Amino acid sequence: MQSNQAVEKMPFKEFAIDWRRKAKISSNEAARNFNKNPSSEKVGDETGDANREMILFRANRIAKQNGLKRPFVAGDAAKRFEDFTEAQRELIIYALNEIGSFGRALPPFISIADCRLNL
Repeated sequence: MQSNQAVEKMPFKEFAIDWRRKAKISSNEAARNFNKNPSSEKVGDETGDANREMILFRANRIAKQNGLKRPFVAGDAAKRFEDFTEAQRELIIYALNEIGSFGRALPPFISIADCRLNL
């Protein structure tokens, strides 16, 4: 018996997000790489926020290139990845991917599906 039901097509971004949710992948590369701040954990001060400030600076530049207003302010470097909105997390992922192409400190590619959190 064959089913002649039409299958709805979905954009790749939505497919990737849906697939991750169904596969229950709880490892979020973007959150892990944005939240890690080894220098602030060792020293106990705000020197580790420089890494996050650089990421947020790049995310603001990406937003400006796309014709959006700057979504991040100076105090946002103290926030964790989970505290941002989904649109802001998406910009952070774009920034992490651009910065990751400059060296080996970050993975070569972080999926845009990580902007939705599986908590």
